[in-house]
Amino acid sequence: MSACFPPFSCYPAVVLALVPLLGALWGKEWHCACRMGFLAGIVHFGTLLWWISPTISQYGNLPGWVAWPVFGLLVCYLAIFPAIWSGLVGYWTAGRSHRLLSLTLAGTWTLLEWARGHVLSGFPWGYLAYTLEPVPSLIQTAEIWGPYGLTFLIVLLNVLIWESCRCFLNTSTKDSVFSRNKRVRLTQLSLFLVCMVGLWFFGTWRMEEIALNDDRLPELRVAAIQGAVPQDKKWDPAFQDATIHTYGKLSLKAAEGLDNLKVNSKNGADQPDRLIVWPETATPFYFQVPGPLGEKVRSVARDLDVALLFGSPAYRINSAGNAEYLNSVYLLDPNGDLAGRYDKRHLVPFGEYLPWGWVTAWAQGLIPAVGQFSPGITPSPLCWRDLNIGVLICFESIFPCLSRETVLEGANFLAILTNDAWFGRTGAPYQHEIMAKFRAVETRRWIVRAANTGVSSLISPCGVTTAKTSLFEPCYIEGRIHLRKGHTFFVKYGEIWLLLFCLFWAAVPFCRKVPKEV
Repeated sequence: MSACFPPFSCYPAVVLALVPLLGALWGKEWHCACRMGFLAGIVHFGTLLWWISPTISQYGNLPGWVAWPVFGLLVCYLAIFPAIWSGLVGYWTAGRSHRLLSLTLAGTWTLLEWARGHVLSGFPWGYLAYTLEPVPSLIQTAEIWGPYGLTFLIVLLNVLIWESCRCFLNTSTKDSVFSRNKRVRLTQLSLFLVCMVGLWFFGTWRMEEIALNDDRLPELRVAAIQGAVPQDKKWDPAFQDATIHTYGKLSLKAAEGLDNLKVNSKNGADQPDRLIVWPETATPFYFQVPGPLGEKVRSVARDLDVALLFGSPAYRINSAGNAEYLNSVYLLDPNGDLAGRYDKRHLVPFGEYLPWGWVTAWAQGLIPAVGQFSPGITPSPLCWRDLNIGVLICFESIFPCLSRETVLEGANFLAILTNDAWFGRTGAPYQHEIMAKFRAVETRRWIVRAANTGVSSLISPCGVTTAKTSLFEPCYIEGRIHLRKGHTFFVKYGEIWLLLFCLFWAAVPFCRKVPKEV
């Protein structure tokens, strides 16, 4: 399962990823199956997220002998979810059978995956649906049910394949029973594969339709700047001038490239607006405090005659008169005037803040580098002229609900500003980027993704990358995007209807007597 994600992206393997586990769990007592699932979860999340340990060791000022056990605690927590699912598989199959068990298992996995993305602030990294990112035609239904419906289908296919294999391998049943079971399993699997082909054709049709509609929509010429500022120098005051100079020089080249972009005459726009996007905390100082560094940033917007979107730390004074620190994004108009500010709403636990108050206060001494940020309040987009920019900062882009909220507030495209320098040259920056593609499909919005060290990209509403950078290379990307309106089914109604559907099937085995296996 881990190999289905970047950097390997062996996505076809997801079709069989759960089959060996199902074979090990089937018919076991629930406590034995639970232990097997817990071990499987440790192996999966340990190999998928191994980069977390060196990250917190290097940037959290923790020695390795502390960082790895801390990482181990996270892995053990994440392994609880497959352990619960595995325990239920054993409970439901120990000496019993159920003709609708495949739907039950798929629904239960989906519910647990949703819970992992919400419980204790949530960590939805590595949803099964994300393994399908290399096949855009298969992920277009995310506009209906988000990543959760695709996860449901993946698990359902694994269960159907396992049940078919089990039927053929089971030689203890009578010939008549064997033939009947074989026909049933093959029919179920065939019908599912036909449905998958239908989904592929639907996705292909939707991609063509959206591409045609985009040609008639207002355009925006946009560039994402990748400064590739080393993390160990980013907050050094001696490098602040050099950082602004790097971004200014790259922005100048990007602005010249934007001037040369051909304008699509079909939409009636002779000279679409230009926007340049810098990454999260691209300005390593408090921009809200007047000073020469802030004036240099404003001069970039004025001299290039572009709107400028960039990240910077900020603060606000609360009712008690104390300062609350924020991870923010500013929007400047071409005159260098402030058009709006967005404050990050979903912070990284144990990275930007310590959750649960006094319960984790003891960890402040153990993790001295942890931030003390406060969350923002509003999901409202940043507005200038026809632009309604839905901003997501780093960690926020992995939560489907946050992009959904800002689109409901009127965002006509999304900007993701992030700093993935922490992850080095691991699979993490690529894993992070593929989740942004799902946010594009779910909301049917263009996405401009600016990352300090990569991956920076422009992503179409179909989840297709139209421009992309390499890691740790000072560069920029440019292109034309379209300002889209309207709401998808997922944006309007979210995933609650699908969760109720999954909950129904998860409850079925508890609501009726399950017959003994023949």
